[in-house]
Amino acid sequence: MKTMEMTKATKKNLPAGWRWVKLGEVCRVFAGSAAPQGKDYFSSVGPFFFRVSDIGRFRRTMQLSESQDRLSPVALARCQLVLARKGAVLFPKSGAAITTNNRALLDVDGYIVSHLMALEPTDAILAEWVYHATCRIDMMDFSDNTGYPSLKQSVVEKIQIPLPPLAEQWRIAGVLREQMAAVEKARAAAQARLEAVKDLPAALVRETLRNGRKSRHLLGECLLEVRNGVGVNWSKYPVLGATRDGLAPAKEPVGKTPERYKLADPVTVFYNPMRILLGSIAMVDEGDEPGITSPDYVVVKGRSGVLDTRWFNYWFRSTEGVHLIDSLSRGAVRERILFNRLAAGEIEIPDYKTQLHASSRMEQVKPIIETITLELNTINALPAALLRRAFAGES
Repeated sequence: MKTMEMTKATKKNLPAGWRWVKLGEVCRVFAGSAAPQGKDYFSSVGPFFFRVSDIGRFRRTMQLSESQDRLSPVALARCQLVLARKGAVLFPKSGAAITTNNRALLDVDGYIVSHLMALEPTDAILAEWVYHATCRIDMMDFSDNTGYPSLKQSVVEKIQIPLPPLAEQWRIAGVLREQMAAVEKARAAAQARLEAVKDLPAALVRETLRNGRKSRHLLGECLLEVRNGVGVNWSKYPVLGATRDGLAPAKEPVGKTPERYKLADPVTVFYNPMRILLGSIAMVDEGDEPGITSPDYVVVKGRSGVLDTRWFNYWFRSTEGVHLIDSLSRGAVRERILFNRLAAGEIEIPDYKTQLHASSRMEQVKPIIETITLELNTINALPAALLRRAFAGES
């Protein structure tokens, strides 16, 4: 657990007129109560009841004024509830949710669950200042991490934060409010562009199926299955997995027979037959590093001159592919769709030239996604940088 006292070197960096204070000196620190159990304890019109999941949902908007839960008169009469008032800063007090920036500022009164801790500011400190100051603190450093991590009220009360004069708090909070709003606007715009670009391949699939010649085929006539293992050279390759979002490093290391792992090189599609209903489909594209994947996975390539592999990948992940998977799954949640079952499914495909033209445009999507993702990463790093400047007196 981190010591409560800041180093002398850190203290020297405070701007003139600022001082270090303990949270317990400027805030009332308290935890919530157990959540009421049962439908009778909740209503659509009563006071708010906030859970840890609400903090996660609203972590980027700073203010928390909505929740799916409201309390009924029955809960207010029967339960021992803890009220956090408008201006309180909420954060998780136990479990893995104790993370940096997992905070919310209440702009309404609300009752809080026992896994939340609240800081109610006194008149000496601005609520927004408490919010921003605690966003810079990794509460996990102050938790009892011997087993299940948790925060003690007495420990949180001793955490120190820098405190400028009240007028300076107001000034800096106003600057941060404008800056964070601009960051959020930029993030939302970049996220919208990212989603639009991600939707482009599916739109291209639909376009190719609306225009030009089409024909129906069994997938077994269009796909080639990769059945053989990679052999003794397995250690040269990273282990790949398939997720809802596509290609990803495998969560598990190679098993007892690594030579049986299948090679997935550009351009190859593979999927987890036990999780295909959840969309666990991936493609190794041009420019991706070749890898190996579990021998239990289905690995396929399109037959040259019949089915372009990249076009098939995006078709497979589109609504058309979902309909096919549903028709093959027989309605069972854990149903396996191995290649022999997939091969019996039918697909409507445009002529090969049309596929290749769409595939070429699909290939251009990946670098655009990477560029926007890099932009988003830069935007997401801005709040921490802005807070560093503000708490150094540079705003």
